[in-house]
Parts: sequence; structure tokens; C-alpha cells
Amino acid sequence: MNRSRYPLLLMALLLPACQSAPKAPPATTAPLPELLRPYPGALRILRQKGDEKAVTLKAGEKPTGSCDLAVRVRSVAFDGGTARFSLETVGMPRVGERRPRCKKLQPGLQLTLTGFADSSVTSEVTERIDEVLQTPEAYLKAKGTPFDRPAGELPKEVASQLPDGSDSERRLARSVTAWPRPLLTVEAMYRDPSKGSGHERLVGFEAIVGTDGRLYKPQVKSAIDGSHEAALQSALQLWRFEPARRSEGPLGARVKQEGVLRVY
Repeated sequence: MNRSRYPLLLMALLLPACQSAPKAPPATTAPLPELLRPYPGALRILRQKGDEKAVTLKAGEKPTGSCDLAVRVRSVAFDGGTARFSLETVGMPRVGERRPRCKKLQPGLQLTLTGFADSSVTSEVTERIDEVLQTPEAYLKAKGTPFDRPAGELPKEVASQLPDGSDSERRLARSVTAWPRPLLTVEAMYRDPSKGSGHERLVGFEAIVGTDGRLYKPQVKSAIDGSHEAALQSALQLWRFEPARRSEGPLGARVKQEGVLRVY
């Protein structure tokens, strides 16, 4: 047989085998249980363990330490009675004047909660998660400052004493008996990819404090980098206030504030 025909004959013999080989099924990801779906993307406060890169807590184990950290939940998984969270640092929460004591700032953390009796997600699972990853309201309560105002919406009536306030804002300002008072603030933290020298600064902003004690439409008034502003905006979502008041009750108010930005 002509040698030039050998490659053609070999391909003819191998082609049916290649075509009949079973294809690997596409990889699938198990859907997240219904009770865990609110967590991805949520902003929470990790209690006491914010300076550890990897945290594992067993059933019934209470976290110990002094480093509370505001975080964003990047992802969550639950398998075999174990919940795993990937967390991204947002900032450092403050209630009052004292700042949490942290040995080292971590741009990202891994949190593992083990020892759940059942492999399915129940309210017991979410209750334990919420003890470690607290909402701003739960964090304030733990610090001795109850905050029971449910989330509302941008107020229709707003008072303001700012120089650019409208006539209606100034008119409402005359009825205010108490202006907003910060209860929970969060110092924004940004990890510099270049790992240059860290610094800290105050950043001015204006925002509306709603009757629900949350910030609406915050506008940065200082000249800062776009990535730094994004970090600050994330932290501001966690701030909580005692809202402005008049004789009829709470009132929306446009105010000027300063927030701490830490670049590390």
C-alpha cells in the first residue's frame, strides 16, 4: 500500500470513535436556598473578627475580639451543614467616639460557620448568621442604642439650613426642633492596589436624612478619586441617624456631614 495513504486510513478508523465519545455534561451550580438569597450583595457588620483573614466558628461558639468591620457579602454557599461567606471590607463602624481596635486591616475575609444539625437551611441557620453578620439595626441594639425604624423612602418634605436651600426647605427649617444626629457612622476603607503609603482624610458630603434615619442622595463635595468616592458611597449606606424632628414628628432634612476615608 502506498505510504501516503496510511494517514488517511488512520483518520478513517479513528473518526467514528471520536464522534461516539460521550460529551461531559456542563457544570451546574446548585441554586442558593431561598433563605440565603438576601445575603449576596448585602452590607453587614462582622462582629469582633474583622482583623482575621479567615474566620471559622463552630456551633454555639461566640466570636471574641475587638475588631468590628463593615463588609459586603460577595458570595455565600451552604453545603453539608456548613455556611461559607466571602466578604469584602467596606469600612469601620463607629457608635459614639470610640473606634474599634483592629490589629490588621483585611481587604477581604472568609467566614465559615460549621456544625448546623441539618443540611437544609432553616431559620436557625439565618439567626446564627445574623448574630455574626449583623444589620446596622442589630449592631446599634447590641451597642445599647435601639433603632427600630424600618426602611422607608425619600421624604417628600425636606428642611434645610444650607445656603442653597430652597424657599420651602428654609420655611420647613423654621419648624425644626431637633436636627439629625448620627447614631452609627462607618469610616470608609479603600485598599490601594499599588500598596502605596496609606492615608486618612475627611470627605465632605451633603445628603438627605429621611424620617427612617437613613441617608438619601448623598453628594460628595470634596475632590476625590472616583474609586475612593465609590468606597465612601458604600459606607454611607450603613449610616444611621436620629432624624430631624418638629412638633408633628420626624421630618426629612438635608444636611452637611463629613466622613472618614482610609486608604491603606
